[in-house]
Amino acid sequence: MTDERSFTAKTSAADTSIGFDYQHYYFLYRILNLGKGQSVGLEVKDDVHTELAADFNVLYQLKHTIQTNSSGGPIALTELDGDLWKTMHNWSKVISDAADGRKEVDEQLSFVAKTEFHLVSNKSVSKTNDFIKKLVECQRTSDFDDVDAHLGRLLQKTKDEKIAEYISSVLALNVRVRSRFFANVRFELDADDIIGMVKRAIHEKIIAENKVDQVFERLDSQVRSDNFIAVKNGGFSVISFDEFITRYRKIFEDARSGKLVQHNFEPVVPSDVFNQVFVARLIEVGALSASDKERAIEYTGQKIRLSTNLERWVQAGDLVGEEVARFHDAVYASWDNEFYGAFEKCTSIEDVVDRGMDILRRLKRERFSINESVLDVKLSNGELYYLSDIGKIGWHRDWAQVSE
Repeated sequence: MTDERSFTAKTSAADTSIGFDYQHYYFLYRILNLGKGQSVGLEVKDDVHTELAADFNVLYQLKHTIQTNSSGGPIALTELDGDLWKTMHNWSKVISDAADGRKEVDEQLSFVAKTEFHLVSNKSVSKTNDFIKKLVECQRTSDFDDVDAHLGRLLQKTKDEKIAEYISSVLALNVRVRSRFFANVRFELDADDIIGMVKRAIHEKIIAENKVDQVFERLDSQVRSDNFIAVKNGGFSVISFDEFITRYRKIFEDARSGKLVQHNFEPVVPSDVFNQVFVARLIEVGALSASDKERAIEYTGQKIRLSTNLERWVQAGDLVGEEVARFHDAVYASWDNEFYGAFEKCTSIEDVVDRGMDILRRLKRERFSINESVLDVKLSNGELYYLSDIGKIGWHRDWAQVSE
């Protein structure tokens, strides 16, 4: 069938992006399955690799498809699939790479003896993929003559020049090297729910189910950031078991301790940020200019982050409604202690405005606590803006009368 998609469609950024994401999440999955003395690398020796004890390596080639079959699932990995043979070709070239000291057969045999080759894909298993069937069967019997013969038939069968080139590169390996290579090839197919795999691995680290998403979000974000920094600085994304414990232990400890962990997200602010009660209260004491939209957006974001985090903590079972109510009451009491009687000696409206601003400044330095967890300054400020927005507190002496 002729592929009538446009060039843009064929080179879609979305296709490329999801492939990189798939690779990243598999890297994360392998990190979570590290043992003592092991390490994982991203785009160093292969898409992903694991270095085990005694200089044994597992190379992972990741192939993701967005193409679906008639039932809506990912298409199958067929016998003459480009992903299959490009992967086999790549590994053949790695095995015989003279630049890495593997020009001679003995060197190649030594390499394949201590290397496994895993093709990981969300593509499903094809019932008609005789190559994989024969390869798995020959791994059981240690007789790879049938696989070699089948490769020859596939080479004659294919009309695709690129596939023929890939198959030829495999056949070009020395027969002893090829047999040892075939013995160490593995297929991890149907790996479609890669995020689910990562989350199950997190749960198996003795993390309660209601904390898994929290750990996943923090770990995902931190590992992405660390990888970017490593590559930007000219290094490699390789992490050992001990480094994993050192860098990311606290994420798991926080989840086990019951400490509230802030959910990071980009809040959606209203189009007219000045049409908010708490913004009006700030303008009344000169804490915000009526033309400073950037700062109004920042303060609005702090308010939204606070209220959204409270909602998510309740939904996750980290807090109950009664604890949230007590938190609001405690912050209100802090405001009341500052506000009550603060304006008695004011003799002018300027004094009133200055005193209101002083109250706001003092409270904005506070870090409020909820359920024994201390909030950061921005979330604490967000609580002040939230209470002001619902008409509970203000800063000007006459704020309550103005709001009526």
